[in-house]
Amino acid sequence: MEEKTGCWIEDIEDKDVPRPDFVRREWVSLDGEWEFSFDRPVFDRKINVPYCYQAKESGIGETESHEVVWYRKEFILEEEVPGEKCLLLKFGAVDDEAFVYVNGSLACRHAGGYVPFEADITKLVHKGENVITLRVLDDEDAAKPRGKQTWTGRKFGCWYTPVTGIWQRVWLEYAGRPYIRQIKITPDLEHDLALCEVFLSESGKVSLCASFRLLPAMGEGQEGGEEERQEEKLFLGKQEFFGDKGYGKCILSLPDLDVCQDRLTWAPEHPNLIWAEVSAGNDKVETYFGMRSVEFKNGKFLLNGSCYYQRLVLDQGYWTDTLLTPPDGEALRKDILLAKAMGFNGARKHQKIEDPRYYYWADRLGFLVWGEMPSCYRYDDRTVERSAKTLMAFIRRDYNHPSIITWVTANESWGLKNVRTHIRHQSFSNMLAYLAKSLDSTRPVSSNDGWEQTEHTDILAIHDYGLMPETLEKYGDMERVLKEGVCHRPLLAYGQEYRGQPVMVTEYGGIAFAADEDGWGYYDKVSGEEEFLKRVEPVTEFLIRSGKFAGFCYTQLTDVMQEVNGLLRENREPKIDVKKLREVFGKRG
Repeated sequence: MEEKTGCWIEDIEDKDVPRPDFVRREWVSLDGEWEFSFDRPVFDRKINVPYCYQAKESGIGETESHEVVWYRKEFILEEEVPGEKCLLLKFGAVDDEAFVYVNGSLACRHAGGYVPFEADITKLVHKGENVITLRVLDDEDAAKPRGKQTWTGRKFGCWYTPVTGIWQRVWLEYAGRPYIRQIKITPDLEHDLALCEVFLSESGKVSLCASFRLLPAMGEGQEGGEEERQEEKLFLGKQEFFGDKGYGKCILSLPDLDVCQDRLTWAPEHPNLIWAEVSAGNDKVETYFGMRSVEFKNGKFLLNGSCYYQRLVLDQGYWTDTLLTPPDGEALRKDILLAKAMGFNGARKHQKIEDPRYYYWADRLGFLVWGEMPSCYRYDDRTVERSAKTLMAFIRRDYNHPSIITWVTANESWGLKNVRTHIRHQSFSNMLAYLAKSLDSTRPVSSNDGWEQTEHTDILAIHDYGLMPETLEKYGDMERVLKEGVCHRPLLAYGQEYRGQPVMVTEYGGIAFAADEDGWGYYDKVSGEEEFLKRVEPVTEFLIRSGKFAGFCYTQLTDVMQEVNGLLRENREPKIDVKKLREVFGKRG
């Protein structure tokens, strides 16, 4: 492998790197053709990685369930791994349990279908031809995080074709020894500081260095011209420090943000990022973060200390031919640009831990994101353990993204169906919320989005598909709504009290068109654009201008299989004039 050179941002955007927020320059993709087989390691088929076998783009496109699948890939090393380096084999996500062998030896075992993992394969490889083999187990167990993947063997309701095996990127990466496992950067706007924590692969003492530069905002659709490249060189600081027992930290002190806030802070209107190059001995990683604060106060959402109304769209991240896997990084960028063009300033990424490139483009383009856990659908001790591990890995990977402003740890009592009355399920809900807060004190948590929330949630989230122009009066008495709920589900679980949290309608709409006969939406389908606007415009205007809500989330961005209630078709074709949608969803309060 040759070290990649050139501007950091060019390397990310032009080379479509797998982890834009964690970049080493020496890497090579293993995406493409792999040998593949169902059930036994006979490798009688070919598959196009990173697409799962159920996806058409994989070259297979079969949806019959197989609990065991096998992969094999040969790669060539031109020389032995240098003694001062190590070779990492990285997987973006493999659903669900993977046993990874390199040249016949077990390199690692990992369970959890939505989060990344890696193996140091330095001692398992040699100069010349090497072979990676994967055995992947994926059953229909409902006690593991599944998100929107059906566990019944068929699509139904709002659950879709499952994903088995590799479904995110695979690559090799040279790192130093010891190497950096994680860089965690926490902005502190109040004191004009940022805390940089570095987690290492080994426990010995090592010299660390972190340097910081400004990466100024770019306009929508721009590629970054010479002026941006020059300003990118603005130096903000450098710290030399030590790591010991696998950990080290330093503090970046920034200029007075009161006098240069629009230049240094991150917000959708000026999504400035701060690039960081961190080295540990001979290992070097490039990452970035954004200076911004998120909080709720007096029922309002505050971004960088100022009130900010959230206009979100629910986005499930499915594509017709690739399912959960984006066709490429450009598809993710286009989804965000389309949502912004329709008047939304953010998205609730529903029941999916998305490809890291999505969060990168949200950071670059200035787009708010709610990061949501994929749900389980049966409760037992394994549900608790698997959910906790997935949540920890999710936050660990995506902590630095300034676009992520909320963690959603559960949805509509899925996986904790007795949370309304059962102390054990309430404790599970609270555990996930406080686990998130223990790892990340900078973001609020929606602990059971939709209804039956405990008082420990930071947001009182309402799902109301019965919200129509003729039913707006139900919110005339908010005290009654908070006590009794809407749509026959209480907002708070038994014994819980409202603590003044901001209220948001985080699912409404879901309107389908009569022309889309093979599928469903909420309530009656509309005949066309005019009827659609007549139903959704007064409701959305009420949510924006009534002063009762801190924001909304409209269901949903695109059609997904049998659920045809998107603003866009699965191929991203708008059903309604985008300018008219912007007039509805982009209104100011």
